[in-house]
Amino acid sequence: MRSSIADYQVIAAVTGPGTSVHYLCRPPERLDYDADEVLVSEVAVDPSGWQRLTELLAGFASTGSNHLLSVLEVGPDPESAGSGVYVATESVPRGWLSDARSSLSGADRMQAVADAARGVHALHERGLAHGAITDRAVALAERGGLLSPPPLDLPPGALTRMADWRDVVTLDPNLLAGEESSRASDIWSLGATLHLALSERSLYPGIEADAPVTAVQRLLFTRPEVDPDLPSEVADVIRTCLQPDAGVRPATAGEVADRLQAAALTP
Repeated sequence: MRSSIADYQVIAAVTGPGTSVHYLCRPPERLDYDADEVLVSEVAVDPSGWQRLTELLAGFASTGSNHLLSVLEVGPDPESAGSGVYVATESVPRGWLSDARSSLSGADRMQAVADAARGVHALHERGLAHGAITDRAVALAERGGLLSPPPLDLPPGALTRMADWRDVVTLDPNLLAGEESSRASDIWSLGATLHLALSERSLYPGIEADAPVTAVQRLLFTRPEVDPDLPSEVADVIRTCLQPDAGVRPATAGEVADRLQAAALTP
């Protein structure tokens, strides 16, 4: 394990979203950041990826939303020989929704997705689509669920985002058919992420054992199955988000957040 990244002192390697390598670090004094720990991610980019990375992070950070993971700094990684950067964000001591399901109540999991949906709404209001929403992209902080930036070390494209079946089941099939990420595809992913967070059943039963090509075929040609044991009001939100016709999905991620928050508060 590395002892430092630039002038950040590495404390431990930790899990995080995407395929980047993540470290819990002590921030340098020059950052003047009021916390003892930050999350630093190693991101490999080629020269053409620099502009995409900076534009993506600038747009993400400029929303000012309290429901997005705070991006603190981006810089060249001294040990990457010019082929990578580091991205420093606020730390997430409570981890990620994907890892904390067993320790959270159903209401808390719904609230975390609702919070992330408000972050998605903030991005959409800036004309940005996230494109890679999963339970592994929702950080758990004291102020609630926080949506992390999209994977920073992968080029655009639906197929390149799929690390395993968990990424497949939260991907709008329309993206595999060639559409670009959009408000509608993010709303599909919010519904699928909620199902993943709440249910022990997959939207596509047995997909965990499928090879990547088979998983993609299933996504394209099989309708997702919502767990019948979920509370009806939650299942209704999920089904609406997963409608094949994007025009009948919720109009905004804010609407999804409102419906989820109301369901989370229902005794």
